[in-house]
Amino acid sequence: MRTLQDIFTKEYLLQLEKLSVTLRQRLSVDGYSGARKSHAKGSSLEFSDFRDYIMGDDLRRVDWNSYGRFGKLYVKVFMEEKQAEINLFLDCSTSMEKGEKFLQAKAITASLAYVSLCSGDRVNLFLWNDSIILEKRGAAQKNGFFELLSLLDKAESSGGSNLLRAGLYSGKLGRGISFVISDFFSEAPLEEALRVLLGKKQQVCLVQVLASEEEQPKEGQAVRLVDSETGETCDLELTPSVLRAYDKALKEHRAALGELCHRSGSVFYGMKEDTPLFSAMREIL
Repeated sequence: MRTLQDIFTKEYLLQLEKLSVTLRQRLSVDGYSGARKSHAKGSSLEFSDFRDYIMGDDLRRVDWNSYGRFGKLYVKVFMEEKQAEINLFLDCSTSMEKGEKFLQAKAITASLAYVSLCSGDRVNLFLWNDSIILEKRGAAQKNGFFELLSLLDKAESSGGSNLLRAGLYSGKLGRGISFVISDFFSEAPLEEALRVLLGKKQQVCLVQVLASEEEQPKEGQAVRLVDSETGETCDLELTPSVLRAYDKALKEHRAALGELCHRSGSVFYGMKEDTPLFSAMREIL
């Protein structure tokens, strides 16, 4: 069975670093800029720290003395510069375990974490099902990425799915972006959950990940469908008419998610477990 360690090769991490500029530009437009100038008055020229150079940084901020000593580019960070918060909510309910859906969802979460850290922003990770089951706050350096990767690799799916409780129990969140990665197969009120996150000054992005057989079931099978979260069962023969009805219901479900996001000023993305990971990341960012 593949793990995140198999996916996050040196080559893939280098690809993701190119996307950090895209995220920085997006945050700058929305005013959530990490390691960028704040409009707050104060000691704007007070030196704070160094961080790795990222393509697109102002070359006037490069510390050339450090380059001469270490052969690596660093930029100076001043007190006027603030980090954005990137909050990653990963659905760990039982329904996520179908096929490689959970692995894809974990990989998207980890990819967003890495790009955010490369952009100089702070990452908070929340694993949730019926409520939050694990949280890791305050990752702010690239060298903290592999701790997040390890937590995600060990995460297991269980229980139901209630984003509303997860949002309520996530506590105080700094202004930033919340990415919610889930299949969104839940009866819990999603609109209220969005309202909670938006009330915490979040720009919300919903990322739906489905298994291939959820996207396109095979015709001709007699199946017993079991709701992995409630235990309810339903016996079906997958005839052409049943599959057409399923396809219609799935499209309506996605359309409803998209409409909900549109009304709330949020964003929705849909993908499958076998969507090429870097392509998915490019679409999201």
